[in-house]
Amino acid sequence: MQKTVDDVLTGNLPMRVRSNHALEHATLHVLQQKGIKMRLGGISDIGGFWIYGDIDAEELLEAVKEALKRLSNGENDLAVHPNCGTNIAVGGLAAGSLAWLSMLGTRGKVGKTLRRLPVAVLLSVIGYQLARPYGPKLQEAITTNADVSGLEIIEVIKHDISGHTIHRVSTRLGKQF
Repeated sequence: MQKTVDDVLTGNLPMRVRSNHALEHATLHVLQQKGIKMRLGGISDIGGFWIYGDIDAEELLEAVKEALKRLSNGENDLAVHPNCGTNIAVGGLAAGSLAWLSMLGTRGKVGKTLRRLPVAVLLSVIGYQLARPYGPKLQEAITTNADVSGLEIIEVIKHDISGHTIHRVSTRLGKQF
């Protein structure tokens, strides 16, 4: 039996990562709305997500709880974040592809390569700009899942690694309604 992309995305493991990714984004939104200005980043996996940044663990836990509640109440827009790696990847792929296309046929020809370089730069900027609206759309459709039904917060643990603070936010999928 051949699986479709939709079959893969809605499987148990991908859905858990996607739900944790949505909760990670929602948490970052909540922290920003509370006036937290420090640089924070995150990465999600099947068991929760990591938050990179020197923030108080209790403050982070409260933000995670609020984020989960707000997502559960239908604030699906919190699942999409402007600083998500999906946005960077989509823009970078478009920019790199157009730059690469503009350089076709220049291999080993330094003069031709140098003459096309401004075109490559221009096309990469255009590609990046044209791709910008697609990053959030891909987040919404593929890399996050705002339906966090049954998702439970287990704990938030602060780790100090070589002078850098990271937090592990552990989740589990409880009973689904």
